[in-house]
Amino acid sequence: MNGIEKIAAKIAEDARQEADAILAGARTQAAAIADNYTALAKEESDKVLAAGQKRAAEIHRHIASAAEQEAKLQILITKQNMISRAFNQALKRLMALPEAEYTDLLAHLAAGASSDGSEEIILSPKDLNAYGSKILESANRLLAKAGKKDSLTLSAETGNFDGGLLLRSGKVETNCTLDAILRLSKEDLAPEVAAVLFL
Repeated sequence: MNGIEKIAAKIAEDARQEADAILAGARTQAAAIADNYTALAKEESDKVLAAGQKRAAEIHRHIASAAEQEAKLQILITKQNMISRAFNQALKRLMALPEAEYTDLLAHLAAGASSDGSEEIILSPKDLNAYGSKILESANRLLAKAGKKDSLTLSAETGNFDGGLLLRSGKVETNCTLDAILRLSKEDLAPEVAAVLFL
């Protein structure tokens, strides 16, 4: 090998070593960059995952809360329906009382609601025909017994209701229908009925 070949070989060897060194440096730098981006990607992935888990937990809490509220609402509606059914059943039982108890009830309603003892009793068509005179006599007896005027009269006019009565003085009517009494009593009695129904 002559001098030029040696120089050329030396230059080639030096170039190869420099290329190897540059390539090794580039590989090291590329590995460092890849590691850096892998760490950044993991960090971002962890952030996204944590945010997703937090959002999923919030959605779960929201759905659970909404479901709980809906369940409470359904329970309340069911309880209200059961209380209404209890009052409807009470009305049916009042309407089905034996004659003596029913006429006594209506007589007490008329006497108790009377302000001056001279009102007119309006009954349902069924009650007027079946019990009208008994209710009138009994109500006037109750008023007389209490030392009040006992001049209640029975109207030939009938009311559009099932049970109970209206007491009329001129243009003023006092509603003593069983339906109205139960409806007005419902607010006061509902807690007691609920206590019995939902022990």
